[in-house]
Amino acid sequence: MAQFMFQLDRPDKITDTIIAQIRSAILEGKLIPGDKLPTEKELTEQFQTSKQTIRESLRALEHMGLLEIRKGSGGGAFVVEVDVEFTKRNLANFLYSRELSLQNLTEVRKIIEPHAAHHVARHRTKQDLARLKAIIDWSREHYLTAGGQDISLKGQEFHRIISQSTGNPLLVLMIDFVESLLKDFKDTLKLDESFCHSILEAHEKIYQAILEKDSERAAREMYIDVVDVESQLVKLEKDAGRDQTFSFFQNSAL
Repeated sequence: MAQFMFQLDRPDKITDTIIAQIRSAILEGKLIPGDKLPTEKELTEQFQTSKQTIRESLRALEHMGLLEIRKGSGGGAFVVEVDVEFTKRNLANFLYSRELSLQNLTEVRKIIEPHAAHHVARHRTKQDLARLKAIIDWSREHYLTAGGQDISLKGQEFHRIISQSTGNPLLVLMIDFVESLLKDFKDTLKLDESFCHSILEAHEKIYQAILEKDSERAAREMYIDVVDVESQLVKLEKDAGRDQTFSFFQNSAL
């Protein structure tokens, strides 16, 4: 690593400068996961500032999920790979006070999930098919014995597998995040046998279309599934007598 990677160019906002330069170095690939940043002493020399300012800046980068600060003889600030769960929590924080609704989620799902199914139907591999079929087989076997939440969790895994099979990391993140929010919503309801049966039937139709490489039918069946899930959840919500202003994050693990 070059001894002087960073430079001071905004003395009036030194903390912002430190954060911006280190972040840029990471995002541009100049620093990669596993790399150790220069020592505090070296950073204070490069940025011409105090150790306290360096520590504040590094803590901020750690909170962004870009660094891990380790203590001890082998410690220091290390670049880490930002994981999906950290990103999802940040997105959840952004949406916390924005009165997110089931209709909001469904609108997004109707746009991206049929596209994902369409893509996978055209490009699916044997491994993709095996993973999807395993979900279908488990759900069919446990339909009458497993609880509604168990069937629903497997159903959400079905959607995540389709997203992963697209090979598009942005689609993977978006669908995973939306499915996580949907899980929070479902967890507050008692999912009945009718709901579980409809999930199983819908996913069997989607799987069959993907198996036969019928991309148009796969997209259509996915769209039908998304709309039907919203309709049934709205009904269950009304049956539970719940206020429509319910927050998705009330019991969120994100």
